[in-house]
Amino acid sequence: MKYIRVDEIKFGMRIAKPIYSDTGILLYGRDTNINESVLANIKKLNFYGMYILEPTEPLPPISPEEEKFEKFQTLTTYQLKKELDSFVAGGSLEIEPIAANIIRNFGSLSKKITYIQTMRSNEDFPYKHMLSVAMLCSIICGKLNMEPKEQVCIVSAALIHDLGKLIAPQEILNKQGKLTEAELKKVKEAELKGYDLVKDNYSISAGIRRFIIQQRAERSSEMTEQNESEQKLLLGTKIIKIADMFDTLTAMRVYKEPMSEFSAIKFFNEREDQYDEKLVVALIESINILPVGACVELTNGEKGLVLAESEYFLLRPKILVFGSNTIYDLGQRKTYEKIQIRDILKTMDNRFVMNN
Repeated sequence: MKYIRVDEIKFGMRIAKPIYSDTGILLYGRDTNINESVLANIKKLNFYGMYILEPTEPLPPISPEEEKFEKFQTLTTYQLKKELDSFVAGGSLEIEPIAANIIRNFGSLSKKITYIQTMRSNEDFPYKHMLSVAMLCSIICGKLNMEPKEQVCIVSAALIHDLGKLIAPQEILNKQGKLTEAELKKVKEAELKGYDLVKDNYSISAGIRRFIIQQRAERSSEMTEQNESEQKLLLGTKIIKIADMFDTLTAMRVYKEPMSEFSAIKFFNEREDQYDEKLVVALIESINILPVGACVELTNGEKGLVLAESEYFLLRPKILVFGSNTIYDLGQRKTYEKIQIRDILKTMDNRFVMNN
């Protein structure tokens, strides 16, 4: 399975992931053969790219939970887009019902889930990013057993935390390659305008606006390179900050390959002064980072299979090395001092190469 640009799709290729309409109707199922009509309709959806099966590749398994997960993201993205477009155009904002629905689905998980990123187009990327951040916030809030009202406020703030991307020049956001200083300035100015749409709108509850106000202060401080107004971040702001960065690192972008979830967690752990360790642990305990059956690459160059998760060290499982049939228990200090996991090996659609 591979992710390719729409303009590189050829007749005869097979669709690897289902495509839904804005009302949840299945437009094209997995293994659909792409012909002239299918390709024309796909292009109308404005996808930047999509997942395609290799010529001789069998259809990989997908669980009902994963299908439900992807369908939920598609449907909710359309709902969010409609609401945010109306708000940016001067209308009212009814974001809390969407937040409540996200919490109903992801705010009280009974087990770890595989967090699958959906296809993103140039047109829907900001909406899918904000939705993904909100879903991750809901997962973290649920793990922390936060009060329901506070969860709604945090998830609602996450759904509107990046409104500025809807105001910024789209040709800059979709540019392939590094942005110029002038282009970066325009994007950052648009981000501040997005925050202002919320912080100065008193029809939006103060419980939601307080998180947006803190994020605006942080962004403004970064732009001016001044820390004179250093603030103590609210727990909700910290949660949104982690969820925002996690999605930014792991989502497929126009201009870069996604980072694995494992590498994203390493990114947080290397910056403990910026990201709350307790919240990172809550995320690790909620989604599959190194599940049994995952294939990994080790720092000594060997590749292996995760045999068992560690009870005490979430990122230090037991590994069966392919070449030598040796078992490394990374939970053991002496072993871990010599060998660590470099990264997890995953397919382009963000699925594990091997599973149990």
